[in-house]
Amino acid sequence: METIMIAGGTGLIGQALEKKLLSKGHAVRILTRNPTQKNHYYWNPSKKEIDEIALQEVTVFINLSGAGIAEKRWTSARKLELAASRIGTNTFLASKLSKFPKLKQFISSSGINCYPLNDPSKIYTEEDDFGTDYLSQLVKDWEASADLFEKKCVVAKIRTAVVLSPNGGALSKMIPAIKMGIGSPLGSGNQAMAWIHIDDLVDLFTFVLEHQLAGAYNAVTKCTSNKDFMKSLAHHFNKPFWFPNVPSFVLKLIFGEMSTVLLDGVHVSNQKITDLGFKFHKNNLEDALN
Repeated sequence: METIMIAGGTGLIGQALEKKLLSKGHAVRILTRNPTQKNHYYWNPSKKEIDEIALQEVTVFINLSGAGIAEKRWTSARKLELAASRIGTNTFLASKLSKFPKLKQFISSSGINCYPLNDPSKIYTEEDDFGTDYLSQLVKDWEASADLFEKKCVVAKIRTAVVLSPNGGALSKMIPAIKMGIGSPLGSGNQAMAWIHIDDLVDLFTFVLEHQLAGAYNAVTKCTSNKDFMKSLAHHFNKPFWFPNVPSFVLKLIFGEMSTVLLDGVHVSNQKITDLGFKFHKNNLEDALN
């Protein structure tokens, strides 16, 4: 049994992961700015504050912190916020290494959108280089900040795809238009959309933890086109799917640089983690949506 601390544990993934880890017999602690439960402990990384006593028995630390990539337009101020909530939190935690006497593993959340966007025919693996666009470089710096823990323990980075969950996340933003019967592909609709069901994602985090794995891992079940994904979602709700594609220039006008999240995608492989014995259970998009 491990004593696991989760930062960002009150979010969509964190809540599901806590439930899973508790069911496996692990002790779980949650870092939050507003502790409301017995296993909640205070921290405020922007103020460099943390309950250091809570770190003493921790053997595994999981940092899921990170402001939503697609929640706001990427102004200069927003980019600073995105970096601070990822790189800043890892850096702050690394400054407290001496307060983790029993730490064996540090697991950092990361993003699948870290690979080059200029070769749609390529299937990327964890061994490939980072891209040169903003998101790729953000993930590169994010993972480098996680590697600050290598002087103390094993470090793993989970490069997460679009998470399918009934409780929020990306689907909650797509479903309203689908239910109104006005769902449509974005841009060309041919861009890759990497996805993973939240149950498989939680199982993957648990697998990496219990096997004390190190390195980066693509947390993606499959990659489908944006058009096929939206079509499957419409079919799931028995809604028509005949509206014309939303033009790329419209999305660029609305979202600016952030439109790359909607218009660009990469095909990625999950072979590294499956070769180690991990099995995805929601392999079919229709089944995952159900």
